[in-house]
Amino acid sequence: MSNLLFSQGGISDSTGLRGGQISHKLTGQYEPLILNYGDNINVKNKIIIVIKLMWNNFDLLTHLKNNGNKLVFDVVDLTDKDKFNPNENKEVPNFLPNIREDFFDGYIVNNKRQKRWWRDNVDYDESKPIFVIPHHWDMRFEWFPKGYYNEPYFYFLGTDASEGNKNQNCLHLNELQKEGFLDDWRKGGPPGVCRIFLDSPLNGCQLSIRKKKSWEYCMKPATKLSTSAAMDSVLITTNDWTIRDLLSEPYPDYPYLLETSEYDEVVEMIKKVKKTFGKEEWNLAKDIMRKVKNDLSIDNVIKYYEEVDKYFSK
Repeated sequence: MSNLLFSQGGISDSTGLRGGQISHKLTGQYEPLILNYGDNINVKNKIIIVIKLMWNNFDLLTHLKNNGNKLVFDVVDLTDKDKFNPNENKEVPNFLPNIREDFFDGYIVNNKRQKRWWRDNVDYDESKPIFVIPHHWDMRFEWFPKGYYNEPYFYFLGTDASEGNKNQNCLHLNELQKEGFLDDWRKGGPPGVCRIFLDSPLNGCQLSIRKKKSWEYCMKPATKLSTSAAMDSVLITTNDWTIRDLLSEPYPDYPYLLETSEYDEVVEMIKKVKKTFGKEEWNLAKDIMRKVKNDLSIDNVIKYYEEVDKYFSK
């Protein structure tokens, strides 16, 4: 993919996974396909994946456009903090900033339903392609040691919802932990405090609970799904838009899918996981998650970026 560059890089977070790790997979290094590395800020006739928070760097975007580059905006989970209102976060509200559509030649979104929503609500120009690219799992999970705990082992990986989203995303964590339904909540932090990179619990079960029809439910990538698959865990999850693309529709027999985000239903599902542990439904879930792990590996997800390259390199 010699024509592809990314606006940001690194190794972690959205910019690292969707920029730096792709660069590393293709070149063996995190930097070569990232803008600002060497003199490539002045490249011409390339395809630039503009990731999330770079959407309003208008000086840079103007410079890139004037050099004949194609700009593809990777939305990831962008929202405008000044527009976000938790009391109105239902029925897929538009909390986006005012996107300058004239800068962008195409878009990357998280699921097929978001693709249709984007065309109907953001950029109506049907000549611009919209690519659906799932969030591959962090390749650093391959380095994790196996963890041995009492089974099944229920845990949540990451921080709680960001400010403004607490009633819509990562629901019930405090209550589940307080009442003994959540064995561990692995948060990030400085060395010596960060527990995210502790281990991969054998027969672990992660949770992803989002309010139905909220922005998060409809627009965020399925990072908890990809993380659970990478760590060989099963997942209790609401049936988010992206979950449907990657789990419930391709694998309709997946047994640990919630109908709502209500606390009592989550508790009952945890009890179901315990009851079915080691039995047919548990083994089915493990088999499906192994398939998802392969589906969302960087080796497979990188094929989507190859399609972006091919489209604009015709």
